Amino acid sequence: MSGQLFTQYFLTDGIEATPHWKRSLAEPAAFAAFHETARRKLNAFSHVENLHEAATEQELVRPLLEALGWRDYLPQQGSAGNEDIPDHLLFADAASKARAIAQQDSQARFRSALVVQESKRLGLPLDLREAGDRASRNTPHGQILRYLETAHLASEGRVRWGMLTNGVVWRLYDHRARPRASGYYEANLRDLTRPGREDEMRVFHLLFCRDAFTPPAGAVATFLDDALVEGRRYEEQVARDLSTVVFERVFPRLVQALAQAAGDGPGSSPGQPLAEVRKAALIFLYRLLFVLYAEDRGLLPVNDSRYDDYGLRKRVRDDVARRMADKDRLSSRATQYFDHLRNLFRLIDEGDPSIGLPPYNGGLFARSAAPLLETVRLPDDVVAAAVYDLSHRGSGGDHRFVNYRDMSVQQLGSIYERLLEHEPARRDDGTIAIRPNPYVRKDSGSFYTPQELVDLIVDHTLKPLAEERLRAFEDKAAALQGDTRPKAQRRAELSRLDPAEAVLELKVLDPAMGSGHFLVTAVDFLSDYIAAL
Repeated sequence: MSGQLFTQYFLTDGIEATPHWKRSLAEPAAFAAFHETARRKLNAFSHVENLHEAATEQELVRPLLEALGWRDYLPQQGSAGNEDIPDHLLFADAASKARAIAQQDSQARFRSALVVQESKRLGLPLDLREAGDRASRNTPHGQILRYLETAHLASEGRVRWGMLTNGVVWRLYDHRARPRASGYYEANLRDLTRPGREDEMRVFHLLFCRDAFTPPAGAVATFLDDALVEGRRYEEQVARDLSTVVFERVFPRLVQALAQAAGDGPGSSPGQPLAEVRKAALIFLYRLLFVLYAEDRGLLPVNDSRYDDYGLRKRVRDDVARRMADKDRLSSRATQYFDHLRNLFRLIDEGDPSIGLPPYNGGLFARSAAPLLETVRLPDDVVAAAVYDLSHRGSGGDHRFVNYRDMSVQQLGSIYERLLEHEPARRDDGTIAIRPNPYVRKDSGSFYTPQELVDLIVDHTLKPLAEERLRAFEDKAAALQGDTRPKAQRRAELSRLDPAEAVLELKVLDPAMGSGHFLVTAVDFLSDYIAAL
């Protein structure tokens, strides 16, 4: 699923508990009418390759909007070059539309709208600029972000939602989402009209229909507001559950198992220093979390069949889940899972183009990161328990896969940084306990920076530099307006100050990056800034 606006959990499970879903099932007429309209319209253009934007809008977009309940809309009213006016403004009702029509200023019309909508020609990729298009320097994705920014300011914050479509692929954007560059939900409507996908089509209908943007009678929150709140609630609960599992089960077991594998167990003399055991346990744990997160987010080539047999999902996670469900016996001596993972970690570090895997050589997977992991081997029962606990949540017989796509890197980073406050210690009987020690972080200078402070730092460091480059571009553009040289020469001179390119030239250093919290926020800010230019 493209975009990060809604959690996967909400779209597949949580939405079915909402009153809107239940009402859609009990009163199916509106959904059935939309479904039939979408199927009929998209089938009619299934073999059309060159339908220009105006025809796409007339034959596909407007009929679909009307079938979604958007009967009150205004087509683009026009401006100089039509550059900052979206194709449609969508309104809650006829009265709102009438108020907008009464406004002479096109910017003032935003105050009565609910949604800004932009259409592109049939099949145009939404993240690529149209070849040969000199009128706009933006991709469709960047264009809708700019329209949303304009609408948000002109409406004094009333407009927060945007729709972008090429007739087949539809996106819903939220101006309040962070990062904005991925703050959208995307669906391929043609795919959803195929047999067996009625539930997914119902999700689309509930998210894009007019009723989703207006509060029900007696309520102050819309369906979309509730969807976002429920997604955040679930995300936070998963993060809390994962943190509990890591501290109470996974990390202590890994420390004990690694110490034992290194010859340090009950009844034996101390072997590997506990500091090395702790380091190896942290590295192994975070390698697992990285791969689980990267596979769920598509950062590793999970959709490439060449990767299947070498990744974690199929050969380890799914196999462990099957064996746990079957109550299968797992060996305390065989090391098949560990051997598979060690090989995967090496491939991630070095890359393997033959299976579509680029190198991720940031240091986490380097052999030198934890030498102990190169000399010991953990048995299947230990590795299987760790993988199962990290990839499942629930109680009793109801255990479901954790979808790491719904978690943020900041949440994973906070778990890592909390782990730094814990260290192993030997008990009198030779076993190992995990005990809190806040001085460990103090000694290493490891501290977690709250998101609010990170945002403030970015706002006062990166933002002024980005705005400085934008001003230089705008000043140069103004100076060139009276220039009589050929247009190509003036364009070439101006392009050297392209603010997007200039922002990408910035160098950001975080010498004590920890979990990368600040750097992730910095990248999010820069991507949002560039997308909205």
